[in-house]
Amino acid sequence: MTQLHLPDVTLICVDTRTPDLALKAMRRSMEQVRFGQVILFSDATTIADLPDGIDGVEVVIDSISAYSTFMLRGLLPHIMTSHVLVVQWDGYVVDAAQWDPKFLEYDYIGALLRGVPTNRMVGNGGFSLRSRRLLEATQDPEFVIENPEDLCICHTNRERLEEVHEIRIAPADLAQHFSYERIKPSCDTFGFHGLFNMHEVLSSPELDVLLRQIPDQVAHTVDARDLCRTLIGQGQLEAAGVILAKRKALGLWDNRTFRLRWQHSVARLNRLVRRQN
Repeated sequence: MTQLHLPDVTLICVDTRTPDLALKAMRRSMEQVRFGQVILFSDATTIADLPDGIDGVEVVIDSISAYSTFMLRGLLPHIMTSHVLVVQWDGYVVDAAQWDPKFLEYDYIGALLRGVPTNRMVGNGGFSLRSRRLLEATQDPEFVIENPEDLCICHTNRERLEEVHEIRIAPADLAQHFSYERIKPSCDTFGFHGLFNMHEVLSSPELDVLLRQIPDQVAHTVDARDLCRTLIGQGQLEAAGVILAKRKALGLWDNRTFRLRWQHSVARLNRLVRRQN
């Protein structure tokens, strides 16, 4: 496979909770793309034993709010390239052939967001491309720091970024080609974000391994619940069962969990009946 060469882009991930999964996401991106630099921001133990080609920076991130603050205020000194590609453990490059040089003409591009005004649908930060110019602009003392950091850029501070710093946020049609999250794309994309989309990019065995590796607490999230529902509907009952087992281990007996367990049981029964017939 011929790798895409992006010498002006640094691949980064900030993860102190699931660094092993973060490294997997980074490696998947690196399989298809040769970046100018690759950096994992994580705890001291993790960065002390990183594979070749991945640099480490120790950080203390103990909350989502701390993550947002670091992304907005702390990332700049570590980025020497014109752009940075941000990935998380549940999002990475899936098709380097979909790369468009126009992506680099903008200061921020991410997947379209659901439930926001049409002119503000760009974009999700979990798999996003950002310019160093943007990182410099977020140092502005008048820039309001809020959580989550992607909405802080694309909504809260958008006017100031555009008018004062001449930051360019990509248009929706280009963003849709770059990545997807909650809104399904009408075309192939360069990357994706979201645990609930993992069944579309991983084989069944790969997905089963991933689900067994995620912390039990992740199974409590809306993302895991949505994936579980999808897997049941598709008949991937073993994978769905892994999520349900983790929710059980957390002691979850809420209505949504009960509904998922009931749907899972019915699907298992129907499959047994089909096999017997």
